[in-house]
Amino acid sequence: MDQVSAAHDSESLGHIWGDALDHINYRVDRESQSVLSVERLAPEDRRAVVAKSLAPSVDALRRFGEEQKERVRLIVEHRAEQAGFRPPAKPVAAAPSAEASRIVVRRKRFGTLPLDDLPPDQWQGYPSGAWAAVPTAALYWCDGKRNLAEVIHLTEMELGPTDFDFVGYFRFLRAHGYVDFFRE
Repeated sequence: MDQVSAAHDSESLGHIWGDALDHINYRVDRESQSVLSVERLAPEDRRAVVAKSLAPSVDALRRFGEEQKERVRLIVEHRAEQAGFRPPAKPVAAAPSAEASRIVVRRKRFGTLPLDDLPPDQWQGYPSGAWAAVPTAALYWCDGKRNLAEVIHLTEMELGPTDFDFVGYFRFLRAHGYVDFFRE
């Protein structure tokens, strides 16, 4: 939590707190989904029993997440007290891009998009989805239901902050027939 020690006022501390809670929620959700994925391996007639046996593990993950959130809250309060300013009243969530919030990407094919059918001089500076982590991860989050702001958030939770031009990239993909926008 080096960022916490660098916070210079209540507002910056609120943003750091919000980011920490986002990461905790993301990790608890992903780990819970991992545990629950075992259920689909069970025969249909045993799934209820398997689900019941998995519930304590999922509950333990959620409790652990809540404990970590409380730990972060205490660290935030301690830092504010130490620096001599008021602690933030609540965590501050990052504001999603209004444009990205209006776009829902619907993929036209499965897998990565290596752009092999386009000459590299027509890629407009965008990387091949065959080897670049950010567009590959973002494409996998595009399920036709999540808006692009959610896709960006999940991609950054998975890979870390990036200055990748998600809106431009997906507009490029749409222009070349790789994806459709469900809503804009």
